[in-house]
This record gives sequence, structure tokens and C-alpha cells, in this order.
Amino acid sequence: MRNRGSDIALSSFIAERDDLIALARSVVGHPDIAEDIVQDSWIRWSHKTYPSRDAVPIFRRIVANLAKDWYRRRRTEQRGMDAERLVQDEAPNAEHVYIARQELAQVIAILRELPDRTLCAFRMHRLEGKTYKEIGAHLGVGTTRVHQMVHKALVHVALRRNQTD
Repeated sequence: MRNRGSDIALSSFIAERDDLIALARSVVGHPDIAEDIVQDSWIRWSHKTYPSRDAVPIFRRIVANLAKDWYRRRRTEQRGMDAERLVQDEAPNAEHVYIARQELAQVIAILRELPDRTLCAFRMHRLEGKTYKEIGAHLGVGTTRVHQMVHKALVHVALRRNQTD
């Protein structure tokens, strides 16, 4: 049997329903989900003992909390899906691997066209991470000359790749 307090709460709920839906929708952005949240707020209300005179502010608080909870869950799920998509996107497919291998073979062939000392300077700097000073000591030249050799190798590769494209 219902009491007078629950009748007042139900009347308040019905009178405020459209405003409660608007409140939920302002957070979640979806009318159907907002409707579900407002319905859930009534279920929450009916399972607790609240003073009927405070029904409207309590309904508003319940709706706001449910909407925020939904939004947080949705955002967390979205981040998880984005992370999963990122991991899937990072895995190269067979076509990308094939193209990368073709390009690498092309660059290696172009580099083989360089004089031995220029190729050595390029390899030491770009692949081994040596400084110009270290390369210069190894080749018996100054750092300016090493810089010129590495620059020459880079320009050569860029120009030859543009010719073949």
C-alpha cells in the first residue's frame, strides 16, 4: 500500500520529468539514454527513504549523478577502444611491409652508388649514432668535411629517389 509521501514524490517526479530528462541529456547527449537515466532515478528513489518535501532536489541530484556516471563509463570505454584501435593500427599489414622492404632495397642500392668514405661517414652517423668528431677521427678528416659527406649522402638519396618516383 502506498502512503501519502510516496504519492507526493510520484507527483513531483511526473511534474519534473521533462526537466529531469533535459538535465540528463545535457550530460549524456542522447535522448534515449537520458530517458533511461530518469527512469533509473525513480528506481533509486523508490529503494531509499527520502523525505517527500525534498523530492525535486533529490531527483535532480540522482539524475545528475547517474548521468555523470554514465558519461565517465562511456569515456573510459571509448579510451579503451581507442587504445585497442591504436594497437591494431600499429601492426603493419603485409602490403605495408612489402612496400617498406621495396623502399629500403631502393635506398640501399642508391647508397651503394656513393664513394666508400662518404658511405662510411653516412653509416657511422645515421646508423651507429657517431658524432662528426668521432667519424672525423676514424676517417682522418675534420668535422666540417664529415658534415659535408653526410649531407652529400642525404642529398644524393633524396634526388635519386625523386628520379625513380
